[in-house]
Amino acid sequence: MVERVVPSPSARRPTLIDIARECGLSRATVARALSGKGYVDLDRRRLIQETADRLGYRTSTIARALRTQRTSSVGVLIADITNPIFPQIVKGIDEIVSSDGHTIFLSNTDEDPQKQVAIVRSLLDRQVDGIVMVSQTLADETLKLLEHGPPCVFVNRRPYEGVDYVGPDNEQGIELLLTHLRGLGHQRIAYVSGPSHSSTSRERLAHFRVSMAACGLEVDERLVFAGNYYKESGAKAAEAFMAVTPRPTAILAANDFVALGIVGYLHSIGLNTPADISVTGFDDMFDSSLMETEALKVEGLTTVNQPKRHLGRAAGKLLLERLGAPDAPGRKVILPTELRIRHTTGPVRKE
Repeated sequence: MVERVVPSPSARRPTLIDIARECGLSRATVARALSGKGYVDLDRRRLIQETADRLGYRTSTIARALRTQRTSSVGVLIADITNPIFPQIVKGIDEIVSSDGHTIFLSNTDEDPQKQVAIVRSLLDRQVDGIVMVSQTLADETLKLLEHGPPCVFVNRRPYEGVDYVGPDNEQGIELLLTHLRGLGHQRIAYVSGPSHSSTSRERLAHFRVSMAACGLEVDERLVFAGNYYKESGAKAAEAFMAVTPRPTAILAANDFVALGIVGYLHSIGLNTPADISVTGFDDMFDSSLMETEALKVEGLTTVNQPKRHLGRAAGKLLLERLGAPDAPGRKVILPTELRIRHTTGPVRKE
């Protein structure tokens, strides 16, 4: 028979007084040694730490928060936990804030306004020191909650100008893609945007129009489709474009998921990429030259890489700087993108 050990009801968490009594020192000396604030000679510091470890002493985060008005925690909200771009962004945030002693509370909103509001309320109740919003379109109620809340940094989408914001250079990215396609001889270029409520989507669409004009090309409004960042909208856009005469020779998608939806539909109707139509994405979400899906195998999507981990690190730094200077003006950090030429783009097919 296995003997079960039941903790004594009288067992309690050891305190600074318990450590002081064991060491024969004052509580103030023990407190200085364990907090690292104030001088305690090396031998006593070592004795205190060994005694604290032996007794199982742990610093009370609640007590520390009451003293410092800080909880050493940061809330991070992402839009879709299945999207491969977010892990590297979160990793970058964590690398910076954890080095400053902060713990991350990571939450997935699924682009659901009600879920977003509930998560923000929970984070405010936990009294987090700051919040990082990654690819979030804010509900009105969320904006009201944050108005008197802790510092907040936005990544990839921003509710308005003047906030702390980190994002990729969308203008540069679109220009790189169009210059690449133009160099391959493409002139009939279609575009699939993201949702209109996304500031990033609006930026990329605006830069598409500007860059087309800079390349000396006209935008055929029949070849501009309002998508939603998901594969299904890419397939619907491709279907619509194939009904336009003359059809496009290249399609630029607002993100990689949309691009995969486009390629999948083209293959389903017997068209090859890039022999018949070139396709590009945006984000380089898979960070790989070989991507596979159940319905489709694409040996490398031509796309634009946004520096995901660096975006996260920049957001973490902005948040820590904001904690140190709460009244400083809002800052915007824009990081460069890079063109990734792979196997979904090629020269215009000669008829």
